[in-house]
Amino acid sequence: MLQQILTSLEGLTDLEQKEVLRVLMAKDSRLEKVKALLGIEGEEQDEILAFVIQTVEDLILAYINWEALPAQLENALIVMCVSYYKAAGLGTVQAAVGAVTSVKRGDVQTSFANSAGSSGSASTFNLGADGSDFFGWRTVLNGFRKLRW
Repeated sequence: MLQQILTSLEGLTDLEQKEVLRVLMAKDSRLEKVKALLGIEGEEQDEILAFVIQTVEDLILAYINWEALPAQLENALIVMCVSYYKAAGLGTVQAAVGAVTSVKRGDVQTSFANSAGSSGSASTFNLGADGSDFFGWRTVLNGFRKLRW
């Protein structure tokens, strides 16, 4: 499971991967782990982070059809929360707008990249059928899915 988590964090150096492992193996709370991985100190972002954690957990539970999060998915939840926080541009007063990523002429639509380089108009979390959604975590979560009756 940890190897799947690390491979999902492409572009990290070995030192950064070791730090992610250290944080995930700690006995800290979910909030403390997310703050550590994001490099956040203090309590000013705690409400936003608590919202992110609850939102991502709800999305996971709805997708896998469980009442409570399996212990094996705790670390995956933490990393998914970090990904969500970064991709959504949370914690900033205004999302930084980057270069134009796409232009649609009919009904005029222009999309800009955010500071992380991804499309500012992109859906942050989508558990649909396209296979590349939910930051690639769908394959990890599929092993825990239950059938609905």
